Amino acid sequence: MSFRDNCRKWRVLIVLAELALTAPAWGDDPAQRELQRIQQLRQQQQDEFQLRMQQYQRSIQTPPADPREQQAIRQLEIDQRQRQQELHYRQNVDVQPALPSDDEGTRRAKAQIEQQRARQQSEQQLQRFDWEQQQAGPRKDETLP
Repeated sequence: MSFRDNCRKWRVLIVLAELALTAPAWGDDPAQRELQRIQQLRQQQQDEFQLRMQQYQRSIQTPPADPREQQAIRQLEIDQRQRQQELHYRQNVDVQPALPSDDEGTRRAKAQIEQQRARQQSEQQLQRFDWEQQQAGPRKDETLP
C-alpha cells in the first residue's frame, strides 16, 4: 500500500471523526450511547494508526546507527504505544454519564465537550510523541563531521 493510499484512508478517517462530532450526544437512549462508544473507539484507532505512521516515517527518515540505538528507539516506541493505550483507557473510564435532570441540549453539549477534550488530549500526546522521537538518538545531519 502506497503512502498516498494511506493518506487517502487517513482523510476518510478524519471525515468520519468530524461526523462523529455532529452525531447524537449521550442520552438516555442506549443506541445513542453505543454510537458514542463506537465513535470514541474509531477515534482511538485513528490515533493508534497515526502513532504507528509517525514511528514508521521516523524510522525511514533516520534509521538508527547502531544496535544500542535501535534498542532504545524500539523501547521508546513500545513505551509510547503503552502510554497511548493508557490514555485511551482513561478516556473510556472518565466518560461522565448524563444526569436525569439534564435536558437534550445539555447532554449534547456535555458529549461534545467530552469528545473535544479527548481529541485535544490525543493530539497533544501525538505531538509529544513526535517530539520524543525527534529527540531520540542523533540525527543524520548531526552525525556528519
